[in-house]
Amino acid sequence: MSLLSRFFYKRPPDGLLEFIDRIYVFDSCFCTEVLPHGMYPVYLNGILTELHEEHAESQFLAINFRDGDKRSQLADILHEYDIPVIDYPRHFEGCPVLPLSLIQHFLRVCEHWLSTGNSQNIVLLHCERGGWPSLAFLLSCFLIFKKLHSAEHRTLDIVHREAPKGFLQLFSALNPMPSQLRYMQYVARRNISPEWPPMERALSLDCLILRAIPNFDSDNGCRPLIRIFGRNLLGKNASMTDMIFSMPKKKSLRHYRQEDCDVIKIDIQCPVQGDVVLECVHLDLDPEKEVMMFRIMFNTAFIRSNVLMLNSDDVDILWGSKDRYPKNFRAEVLFCEIGGISPPRAPTVTLNGDMKGGLPIEAFSAVQELFNDVEWMESGDNAAFWLLKEFSANSLQDKFQKLILSDMKELSKFQAKVGLQMPLMSPLDSDEEKYSAASDSGYSVDYEKVQHGGNSSDSENIDRSLTTEDSESIGTSIYTSYFSC
Repeated sequence: MSLLSRFFYKRPPDGLLEFIDRIYVFDSCFCTEVLPHGMYPVYLNGILTELHEEHAESQFLAINFRDGDKRSQLADILHEYDIPVIDYPRHFEGCPVLPLSLIQHFLRVCEHWLSTGNSQNIVLLHCERGGWPSLAFLLSCFLIFKKLHSAEHRTLDIVHREAPKGFLQLFSALNPMPSQLRYMQYVARRNISPEWPPMERALSLDCLILRAIPNFDSDNGCRPLIRIFGRNLLGKNASMTDMIFSMPKKKSLRHYRQEDCDVIKIDIQCPVQGDVVLECVHLDLDPEKEVMMFRIMFNTAFIRSNVLMLNSDDVDILWGSKDRYPKNFRAEVLFCEIGGISPPRAPTVTLNGDMKGGLPIEAFSAVQELFNDVEWMESGDNAAFWLLKEFSANSLQDKFQKLILSDMKELSKFQAKVGLQMPLMSPLDSDEEKYSAASDSGYSVDYEKVQHGGNSSDSENIDRSLTTEDSESIGTSIYTSYFSC
């Protein structure tokens, strides 16, 4: 701070901490205990009264980090001083990082408010209990956005130094800095990219690969279980966030040990878009006991080459658990285009009602007849060529089959009228078979002539013996014989 600025510098009122010019933070954000009932309004009224006295020409905007839709007590008190309040959530699916759209909204609101009102407007930052990690993150993003600092990690450290030591660990079981730094890097690209944020790509999260097995049990291994939170692209309301993927909790979940393998590949195939939280949990033998291995939050707009490669410093892990991860540990999140999702195999009901994959044996009957005619002892090329011809002629054969079956039905009707039972011959039948069949038919005709004056009902029964099903079976044999030529 220069000598001139120190001369005109106004000390902020008691109860407020000034991080940068005209951005104040309520010191209640650093308290580990909640103020007694009735003391909170007194605390706020004292700060706001002094603030209006020292900055009579300024306009104020309050930003509050909280949970719930109910109107907060802060908003009720600040309404009496004509101070508008904007509420932001404390976390996104348990991670103290806000979605990229809310980060952009926060940056634009603060920039616009501070640039108007003859550069005298003031922003007041407030958070309810547990909201400090998100407040510190967005304040760091604003410092990067305004180019007041360039190094993301150092900026985040500067903001956290204002809080008591160990304050972040008190409200976050996992170290959220890796995911927060990732989003701060997204914000830093805004200063070099003309279009920000870029379009959020719809991708399929194909699989997760872990290289070097973390140690989370007495067997020097782990039993990983994956959960994914984000927008449900397949649901009715794609803008709502929810758990969109979860591996089932069961004792048969595979256990990996360091001495048995060094790579774990978990297939997921879940469509994702925008802000996504991926959790990897170690499941104990007791399904109710689970330990968070790591967490990753990212945005699909910044995925390059359809892969996200991370080491142990790039994932949110439990405080003090760095020794559980080998030095060469790496997590690889692989993506593919949304059209590359493999459709799930439809289960087939088999005996005893068991659901099994594959097709029933009845589906192969037609194919089996086709393959029986192939002379597989010949060369593979000839057999394949024959099979290709058979497949290409399927539509033509269907037409011939329908035509032959219809002709056979007409022929059966004609035979029923005239009593003719002349068997039909295949073009491939031998001469002896034709001769025996002709003689049999002649004997049948002579026998009918002799018995013509007898019982007519017997003759009619004989005539009806050739049914439509027999005609269709004969037509099928002619069809097979014809195409076998």
